[in-house]
Amino acid sequence: MSGLGRNGDNVADGGSYWRWRWGRWGSASPQSEGYSLLLPVPGDLPVFLELALAICRTQDSDYRLSTYVIPDQDTPVMREIVADAASSWPGGLHLLPLPMPERWLLPRLKTGWRNHAVQLITGTKASKSTHLILHDADLFLLQPHFFDSHFLECRDRSLSCLGVSPVWDEWFAEHGRHLAATWELCAKVDWLRSFPPYLHIGHDAVVFNEPHNCDTTLHPQALTPPDQVGVHNREQEFVHFNYVISTYREFQHSRESFVDSQYRLLLIRLFIDIFGQKSWEYDVPDAPTLTKGLTDPTVAVRYPDVAEGAQEYSAFRTKLERMFAAPAWAGHPTPDVLQTFDDYYGHQPVGP
Repeated sequence: MSGLGRNGDNVADGGSYWRWRWGRWGSASPQSEGYSLLLPVPGDLPVFLELALAICRTQDSDYRLSTYVIPDQDTPVMREIVADAASSWPGGLHLLPLPMPERWLLPRLKTGWRNHAVQLITGTKASKSTHLILHDADLFLLQPHFFDSHFLECRDRSLSCLGVSPVWDEWFAEHGRHLAATWELCAKVDWLRSFPPYLHIGHDAVVFNEPHNCDTTLHPQALTPPDQVGVHNREQEFVHFNYVISTYREFQHSRESFVDSQYRLLLIRLFIDIFGQKSWEYDVPDAPTLTKGLTDPTVAVRYPDVAEGAQEYSAFRTKLERMFAAPAWAGHPTPDVLQTFDDYYGHQPVGP
């Protein structure tokens, strides 16, 4: 989600709509100790909500007070999925539509980074807990205690926020600040609310006396004392693919044959075929059509040849093997389509 400033949208600018719109939080709700789980999901990809619920249902919930589903588009399918799951959901499951006019505006702007920040703001405003955890839609958790222990560490260390990966932008580390990526970020609600909401939205800013682009929450993190921002290495406890939804958006906007060089459209198709229970017309082609892209240069989605793609496919396939070990995948077979890709790229799965 880089390059926000190149689009000319500087939310920190005093004349910005976003600063005017999100300059204040409003009154805060009374807080109870524990965390709210936020599930920001793309409204036109309902399988990611089905996937997120399948993953998060496997998690312990001793300290989870509520779960908020925050789609960037409010659709009947989203409401149906939440209603189906709510009756048996520990701690309460609630759908939070974006406020107006963002509910109308953001689907038309089609900028995922802005959607994500407004989803965070919407969830923060609704939270009645001391902390929240921001779950990423393309991340698989491998341990059932992940969320609860993540919250406990953030609380017990008295941190403002605690991440599970360092932020992707190395510029901050080069300036001596080790910030946390947003996926699975645990944050104190009071800390989030101590900054005006617009500062959490990606924007160009002057940080450490230099102009730089800040992704979601990074400007507030940079303004926070370093000992209040934590990152711990728990990457062995999850599988994260990154850039899945953004790749889908690029494919939707492409006018020529699209090269799925990181196999993210293939991944979405695996998710749809395994976890998709609700009828929905996805733009990503079905599995047989995707396999044609290995050898047919005329189809909508193509794949790199063996020389160019074998290494990237092997890395992707290795992540899949770890994903198949996640509790949310238990009982599901390895999709048949992968055999065709394995054969083409000469990949040998490690197996159990």
